[in-house]
Amino acid sequence: MPAFRRTLPIALLGAILPLHAQALDDALLLGEVKLPTVLSATRLKQSAAEVPGSMTVIDQQLIRASGARDVPELMRLVPGMMVGYNSGNVVNVNYHGTNITEARRMQVLVDGRSVYRPGLATVDWTDIPLAIEDIERIEVFRGPNTAAYGANALMGVINIVSSRPEFGQGSRIKVTRGNRGVSDVYASQGFSFAGSHARLSLFGKQDDGFDFDEDGADYRDGRRLDALNLLGTTNLNATQTLTWQLGAKEGTKQRANDYSEMAEPIDSSYEFDRQMYLQQSTDSDISAKDYFVQLNWKNDISPNHQIQVNTYAQHMERLSHMLACDSPIVFSPEMRELYLIGNVYTRRMNYILRNRAGVWADRDFYSNWLVNRDNLDPAYLPLVDSIVAQHNAIRNGPPTCFNLNENLRETRYEAEVQNTLQINDALRTVFGANLRYDQAKSETYFGGKVENSVGQLFGNLEYRLGERWLLHAGAMAEQDRLSGFSFSPRLAAHYFLAPAHSLRAVYSEAVRSPDMYENNAYWTYKPSHLTGAPTTGDSYYALAKGPGDLEQEEMRSWELGYNGTFHRIGLNVDIKAFYDEIDNMISQPLQVVNFEPDNSSFAHFSGVEAQTDWRLTGQDRLRLTYAYVDFYASNRLDQRLTARNSGSAAWLRSWGGGIDTSLIYYGSDMLNERRFERLDGRIGKRFDIGRTSLELAANWQYRLDDEALTWSENLYDSPSQFYLTADFRF
Repeated sequence: MPAFRRTLPIALLGAILPLHAQALDDALLLGEVKLPTVLSATRLKQSAAEVPGSMTVIDQQLIRASGARDVPELMRLVPGMMVGYNSGNVVNVNYHGTNITEARRMQVLVDGRSVYRPGLATVDWTDIPLAIEDIERIEVFRGPNTAAYGANALMGVINIVSSRPEFGQGSRIKVTRGNRGVSDVYASQGFSFAGSHARLSLFGKQDDGFDFDEDGADYRDGRRLDALNLLGTTNLNATQTLTWQLGAKEGTKQRANDYSEMAEPIDSSYEFDRQMYLQQSTDSDISAKDYFVQLNWKNDISPNHQIQVNTYAQHMERLSHMLACDSPIVFSPEMRELYLIGNVYTRRMNYILRNRAGVWADRDFYSNWLVNRDNLDPAYLPLVDSIVAQHNAIRNGPPTCFNLNENLRETRYEAEVQNTLQINDALRTVFGANLRYDQAKSETYFGGKVENSVGQLFGNLEYRLGERWLLHAGAMAEQDRLSGFSFSPRLAAHYFLAPAHSLRAVYSEAVRSPDMYENNAYWTYKPSHLTGAPTTGDSYYALAKGPGDLEQEEMRSWELGYNGTFHRIGLNVDIKAFYDEIDNMISQPLQVVNFEPDNSSFAHFSGVEAQTDWRLTGQDRLRLTYAYVDFYASNRLDQRLTARNSGSAAWLRSWGGGIDTSLIYYGSDMLNERRFERLDGRIGKRFDIGRTSLELAANWQYRLDDEALTWSENLYDSPSQFYLTADFRF
C-alpha cells in the first residue's frame, strides 16, 4: 500500500477532530432544519454529508456573481478542476488534468442529457445550447462515477440543471457588450397553458477570442452562436409530471487552415514556391449545428416510490471546408507505400523537401539518418529518392490545389428507466436500465459511418445502520458493442459525528470506453476539384486507421473525506484526500499523421482538496477552494494540464438598496507549464419599479500574471477584460 494511503487516516482525523465539539453542539441547534440536497452523486436525493464522494454545487448566486459568460469559466470555482484553452473558441476542462488537447474522461450532462460527443470523445464547451441565464445550479461530482452514469464518467460528472419554467413566467431581456468583441444577447418569455408552464429562451454569443499569437499575427479564433431552448413542465395528474425540452443551435468558429503541407515553400525563385505563398489560405472555419428533443416522465406512486423515464434524441454537425495546395507527391502511390512502412519516414520527407536546418536536402545526410537513426531498411532508399525526384520535377510549375473537408455528423438516441424506492426507514435504493445508440458519419474521419449500441444496468443501495453509520453500495454493468462488457462497483461508508457532519471512506472502480475515432478511425483526405500540377494517384498518402481492439481505460480510486455544515455560523466545509490510479490510458492525439493509439499509458494522482462556503451574515458570503495534486503520468501529453496547487477565493456582498458586488481570485501554479492568476470583480445595481426591474452591472477581469493562456499563441494585448450588462425583467 502506498505510504500516502497509510498516512491519510491520521492526517484527516487530525484536521477533523478539533471540529468535533462544534459539530456536536451544532447538532443541538439543527432541529428540523432542511439540508440542501443533490441528485447527481448516486441518483438518490442526498444531503452533502450523505454523498459517497465529493460534491461541488455552483448555485445561481455564484453564477451571477462570477459574471461568467460560459460554463468552463464557472469550473474554476471547483477544486481540482483544470481549465485550459486550445484557442479562444476551443476549451478543455479536465478534473485533475491529463491530456491538454482532449477532454476525454468526464461525463457532462444537461438536465440528464449527455453532451459528451461519441465520435471524438470530447465536449464542445462553447457550443452547449443552454443559456447561462437559464441554469439553476451545476452539480459537480469530483471523482469516478461510472457506478451511476456508466463509462466516460471516469474522473467526474458535471450535471447542469436548468431552472424550472414555473419560476420564470415573465419576460426578460439581457444585453452584454465589452472589449475583445464581446456581444451577447438573451431574451426569454414564460407562459402557461392547460396545466403546463413553459419558457422560451433565445440567445446569442459573440467574441473575437485571443488578440494575437506569439509571432504578433492576428489570431483567427473568434466565435458566434445563436440558439433557442424551449423547456416546459406538464402536470398530467396529482402524481405524474412530464418535462419536455427542445433546442437548436447554429454558429461558427474561426480556425486557421488545418491542413499541414508536405512541401512548404522555401525558395521564391521557383514557380511552385511563389504560388504556394500566394495560395496559402487561413480559412477552415467550423460551422456548427445542434438539435435535440427530450422527454422526462415522473410518477410519484407514493411518498416512498417513484418511477422515472427519460429519453432524448440529439444531432450534432461540425462542418469545415478548406482549400489546400501542396506538391502532387501527396497523392503518389510511392508516398502511400512509404507511409505504410512507417509514418516517421513521411515526416522526414517533410524535412527533406524544406531542407530543414540546411542539411536535410543533402542525400548523404538524409540517407544516413533514415537508415541509422530511424531504422529504415536501405532497400527502401530508392523509394525515397524517387519521391524527392517527383517533387523536384514539378518545382518550375504550379502546385496541386484541391478542396478538403473535415465534416462530422453525430447522432444519439437514448432511453432510460429509473425506479427509486424507500424500502423502510433504514434502507432505500435506486435501480434501472439504459439503452443508447450512437452514430458518427464522416467520409474524412471514418470513411463512412460508424455505429455503436450500449446497454446498462445500474443500482445504488443506501443503508442506515443506527444513528451513526450510513453504508453505500452501487454498481453499473455495461455492454458496449464496440468495447465489450464492463462492471464498475463503488463502496462507501459514512460515520456521522452529528446529523450534518460526517466522515467518509470511498472505494470505486471506473472505466472509459475508447471513442469511435480512437478505435475505428479511417481518416484520410478525399480531395475534390484538383487543379494545377497533375497527380499520379487519387488517394491521399496519409491514413489514420484505428486498431479496433483497444481496451477500456480502468481507474481505481480511494478517498477519505469530511463534510460538515455549521448552521449556527452558516459554514459548510468539505475536505477530501484521494489516491487515484488509471491504467490502459489512451493518450495519443487525434490526428491524421502519426496516429498510433494504444493502451500503454498510465497515471497516478494523489492529494488533498478543500472547499468552504461561509455565509457570514445575510449580506456576506465567503467561499474558498484549494487543491493540491501530486501526480505521475507516463505519457508527456498527460503531464501538462495538472497544476499542483490551484484554488479560488470569493467574496460576495449585498449592500442593500439593490447593490451587489463580488470579488473572486483564481490561481494555479502550472497549466501547460504556465502560471495562471486572475482577479474578477462585479458590481451591479438593481432598480425596481413595481413588477419591473432593471439591473445594470459592470464585470471586470484582470490577469495578475504575464503568461499566455495555456498555449504560447494564446495572447491578449491587455491584461484587462471588461463588459457591461443590462438585464431587464418585466
